[in-house]
Amino acid sequence: MKAITILAIVATVAIGGCATKRYPIATPLGMSEASMLTCHDIELELTRAEEARRQISDTAKIDWRSAAGFLGDFGIGNAMAKSDAERAINNRVVALNDAKTKKNCQAPQASLADRIGRALGMM
Repeated sequence: MKAITILAIVATVAIGGCATKRYPIATPLGMSEASMLTCHDIELELTRAEEARRQISDTAKIDWRSAAGFLGDFGIGNAMAKSDAERAINNRVVALNDAKTKKNCQAPQASLADRIGRALGMM
C-alpha cells in the first residue's frame, strides 16, 4: 500500500511538471521586416500584438494546468513562460512603434461612428 501511495505521488509530480501553459510568443521585428511594412501593416501588427496580450492574460487565468504546474515546480515554469511572452510582445510593440515613427505614420482615421460617439460624449 505504501508503494502505491509513493508511486501515485511520483506520477502526480511528473505529470504536473509537463503542465506548463503555452503562451503566444511574438517574434522580434527585424530591421528588414520593419523597412518593408507600410503604415497600414504596422497598425495591423499593433492590433495583433494587442490580441496576443489578451491571449496571454486569458492563458494566465488559473485552471488545472496552474495547479498541476504548481505541484511540479511550484508554478515557476508557468510564471517564466508568461514573463517571456510578455517581454517578447512588449519588445515587438516598441519596435513597431519605432517603425511607425520612422515612417511618419499618422494615427489611423477614426470611423464615422467613432467620431459621432466622441462628439456626443458616448466614448
